[in-house]
Amino acid sequence: MNGSATRGGPAAGQGWTARLVLSTIFMAMVLEALSLGASMISIGLPSVLKEFPTTQGGWLTTVYFLAGAVSAPLLGKAADLYGKRRTLMVTMLVSGVGAVICALAPSFAVMVVGRTLQGVVLATLSLVPSLIRDVYPPRQAVLASSITVSGMGAFALVSPLLIGWLISVGGFRGLFWFDAVWTFTLCLAIRLSTPESTLRRTARPDVLGGALLAAGVLAVLLYVSMGRAWGWGSVASMILLLAGALLLASFYLHTRRGPEPIVKLSLFRRKPLLFVAVGGATAYAISASTFQLIPMLAMTPREAGGTYGLGFTTLQYASVETPKALVSVLAGLLLGFMVARGRHPRLFLTLGLVAWAIGTTLLALRNDTYGDLLLGALVVGIGGGLTVAGVPNLVMRATPAGDQGSTAGAVQLCQTGFASILPTVMFAVLAPYATIMPGGGVVYAETGFRLWLLISTVLAVGMVLIGVTFLRERRDEAVEFAVEERPPAAVSAEAGTAIAQSAETPKI
Repeated sequence: MNGSATRGGPAAGQGWTARLVLSTIFMAMVLEALSLGASMISIGLPSVLKEFPTTQGGWLTTVYFLAGAVSAPLLGKAADLYGKRRTLMVTMLVSGVGAVICALAPSFAVMVVGRTLQGVVLATLSLVPSLIRDVYPPRQAVLASSITVSGMGAFALVSPLLIGWLISVGGFRGLFWFDAVWTFTLCLAIRLSTPESTLRRTARPDVLGGALLAAGVLAVLLYVSMGRAWGWGSVASMILLLAGALLLASFYLHTRRGPEPIVKLSLFRRKPLLFVAVGGATAYAISASTFQLIPMLAMTPREAGGTYGLGFTTLQYASVETPKALVSVLAGLLLGFMVARGRHPRLFLTLGLVAWAIGTTLLALRNDTYGDLLLGALVVGIGGGLTVAGVPNLVMRATPAGDQGSTAGAVQLCQTGFASILPTVMFAVLAPYATIMPGGGVVYAETGFRLWLLISTVLAVGMVLIGVTFLRERRDEAVEFAVEERPPAAVSAEAGTAIAQSAETPKI
């Protein structure tokens, strides 16, 4: 390891200070950009398609998550090498430029480019907790990490109202101008309030690995997206599928042999880290698809949906989205307090997956009244809050301090990578149940929604079963990994907290 191996920043060794509080607030606001970036398209897409008529509007979401999946581990390595705050600020600047491109886009293709650049902001979901770990005192780091990550749901408390107002005032371009101003302003605020980490390690970003991964996933997604129109067994479709498979195989071989691969596969031999990577990815991907379905269930007119549809406007939909976001934030905050008092975050990730299974089942079977839809939304909101806030705490417990940035980036790759795939698969499943309306727009039969929601239930239940069987944690493995390869200075900085927690619960 090069550079200092101690926890950096003036906050180290202190309790809460005014600067720490401001830093926590600003970094929580940074992660609100993720909430805005994901929700602005699902709500604003009709406005986009009015100006750029196309049947491929879903790619505005796909490239956003795919860019985040590839950039997270690359930027995680860069954070280990150049500093976490510096990398965080560069990431925000790139995302802000992407928002400006979308706001000025003269064509749909240019807008896709802008959304791709905007998607790198997803890397902040791992960069922010990693920076917090390095520059906050140990006890404050646990709570701050949960506050900043669960804060993603706080913006959803007002986002339906805000997005509706921005569209009415400036069209879909107003959404992107707002996001650009938000991102650039917070970049300056982070620079003034948050110290830089002094932890460094020699690392080389794996650009080739990232390119192979992005190209492979893109080819497979094109096959899934276009296969029904082209024919699943057509020459063009099979060429895409074969190319994707070869690229992904090359990516796997490259990560096995490369000196500094984008994903260090040996880390995932540890059951604790494998569980948080796969379990977190499952929950994240289910949320990426389910959170697109709930607005459709609420906003589709009953005369178009037949057996479902409340016909809500964007403003009326806030009566569903706001309570869902509120319980998500509260669940994340509760997790932070419980983990700070020695509770194991693995329990909360598991409970979050259980909540997802219950919520998607409720939405599949009962969604034709406001009360039914609200109940299902509240349950999935709890699942979202527990799983999103549980992942960074598990990563912090499962990773040596020097590898924090790269490992968190690898876990984020699993999350956003699966999240970029599952919505595309969802719309492929829904496609046979789609009806093009005479006045424009697409309406899906309730049978398609029910089928996908029950598939999501099976995914969540399956992950829970895998977690309590094949990936069940062994106490000796967890204790060994908690101290293995941790730099001596980092160990002594965390010794008091680690010893106190190990007396109550096993660490991973």
